[in-house]
Amino acid sequence: MIKTFSLNSLIYIFSINKGLVSITTSRLLNASQIKMSTSAEFVEGVVCKVSDIQENELKTFLLGNGEVLLVKQNNVISALGSKCTHYGAPLAKGALGNGRIRCPWHGACFKISTGDIEEFPGLDSLPCYQVTIEGKNVKVRAKKSDLISNKRIKPMGGKLGTTEDSIVIIGGGPAAETCAETLRQEKFGGSIIMICKENFVPYDRVRLSKDMALDIKTAVFRNEDFYQTYNINVLKGIDATKVDTEKKIVSLRNNTKVPYTKLFIRNWK
Repeated sequence: MIKTFSLNSLIYIFSINKGLVSITTSRLLNASQIKMSTSAEFVEGVVCKVSDIQENELKTFLLGNGEVLLVKQNNVISALGSKCTHYGAPLAKGALGNGRIRCPWHGACFKISTGDIEEFPGLDSLPCYQVTIEGKNVKVRAKKSDLISNKRIKPMGGKLGTTEDSIVIIGGGPAAETCAETLRQEKFGGSIIMICKENFVPYDRVRLSKDMALDIKTAVFRNEDFYQTYNINVLKGIDATKVDTEKKIVSLRNNTKVPYTKLFIRNWK
């Protein structure tokens, strides 16, 4: 939730997420300086003056009914989603590296030029908005849906009929989910089969330690439609009992045999 009020030519922005409050400020522009245009899909407007953000600074500004994070590095101003896609930490409080922003809470890392997530935790990337410098003003153009969601999925491919490659993933946790998504993002066109011992698609297990009455359906990383769209076959409620590395076959508890060309097993102790 975002609340704002103005005082002494400054806008005070209160961001409330999971009971934590962060406060950022931006300069209040005169009415003659604000040029906002909207359409059914996009919102565009002047969010600040060029002088309002300094080199190697992270700063949040309002745009329409949302907020954007501006980053100035190497004299280039970029605009991104303002909150980490993992648990919603305010990235204006994060660490700025060479071309990257690191989340202040759990260390997820995002590329400034694209918003792509480069280090986990988390799966989603940040939306990256169009920036235009008009004289002394900074104008940002963004999709309204991106301002609301503050996240996006990297472009992904699906299964191709031209390859017989098959990757079997044993496990249904975040490592397995990350493996499956990364394969599709890297345009792997073979079969992906994920073997989950529980009767659920991969979910955020950490949240169980925060809320014992948690509805698992609200904690899943992706819904069932996601796996169907990208041809990721999730076998739920069954576990692997044996791996024959010579014949390249995984045996399941129900006596099903699953062949593979490559195998991913989460390392555990």
